[in-house]
Amino acid sequence: MGRPPSGALGTFDAELCVKVKQLRKDNEGWGALMILVELEEEFSYAREKLPSASSVNRYLKRGGFIKPREPAGKFPSKPCEKPKAVHQVWEMDAQGATEVKGIGHQATISMKDGLSKKHCMAFPVSVKNQSSQPATVHYKWAFRLAFAESGLPQGVQVDKDSVFIENTSRSPFPGRLHLWLTALGVGLCFIEKAPPAQQATVERSHHTMERQASRGKSFENWQQFFQHCQKRRRRMNEKFPSRSHGGKAPLQAFPAAAHSGRHTAMEKEHQLLDVQRIRTLLSEGKWYRVVSSGKMVSLGGQRYYLKDAVPKTQLQITFCKESNLLIFRNDKEHILNRLPLKGASLEELMESDSILSLVATYEKLSSSKVFPL
Repeated sequence: MGRPPSGALGTFDAELCVKVKQLRKDNEGWGALMILVELEEEFSYAREKLPSASSVNRYLKRGGFIKPREPAGKFPSKPCEKPKAVHQVWEMDAQGATEVKGIGHQATISMKDGLSKKHCMAFPVSVKNQSSQPATVHYKWAFRLAFAESGLPQGVQVDKDSVFIENTSRSPFPGRLHLWLTALGVGLCFIEKAPPAQQATVERSHHTMERQASRGKSFENWQQFFQHCQKRRRRMNEKFPSRSHGGKAPLQAFPAAAHSGRHTAMEKEHQLLDVQRIRTLLSEGKWYRVVSSGKMVSLGGQRYYLKDAVPKTQLQITFCKESNLLIFRNDKEHILNRLPLKGASLEELMESDSILSLVATYEKLSSSKVFPL
């Protein structure tokens, strides 16, 4: 009589349970420890007659006052390593948008080889204002131009920006850019320490390119600025002496950095993309998502409907490379559904419906006066 029949706080009287619930309702920021303190101080409960903090936590979770903590999951990525050969690791980063006289705000995507320090790309992206950032499609074209000149690297090192990874989730799913690079046979790794501990090479290149290409200069259009960036980049690679290379330019010190030996071409991209590499990558991961009220979960920007899922519950998601299916399990490890992976067709990976349109965009980048993307 007067006690909850079972569950958390099941051995305590109903009046105590009501007080615990009311204290949490009135104070959203309070946890179990503060609630227990208030029960002692405001309601004169003896500490030895109160439940443990863990019991109160379970009671609050059962009542929906505490959202379930999302497990960390397992992200399929290898740690970044110090390069021992040219084109083993490129560092990539986008500079914060700066105003370039005559053409407005530009956010330059830079890439540098980790060993030779070769400037593999300086791709200016026209953006609306100082707070704007390049999008996935801009990074892909920066990569395509860099690959056409220097070949495919073994891997690329980046920070945990949202364009590369779902940085709002504790179990992030690889983004479209990550999947595209994987299909091309280029690994992607994420730095764990802020520059200069990691990513210092490409961070310094932002300031170098700004001094070399835009500071104190004015341009008539984006194409003129783009071509000027490439000219200055090549000049630094071929002629500009570097103290770290004993007074030699990067390509003088490391002639092999001219090209990685892994050739690519715009008109052959669909032949180079291998979706089996994506399947292998995803098979090494594990993700957790909470089901929406409409029985949907979001994974990598794609939404999946699960008719047998219970809203507000947490699911575990894995990928089977043999069947090419995502496997959704509930909190009891029971399989709710197996669904095909979305967003990984050749057209979606290239973000183009045909090779002809891809080549047409490439030609625009070398001729259009206005930023064509």
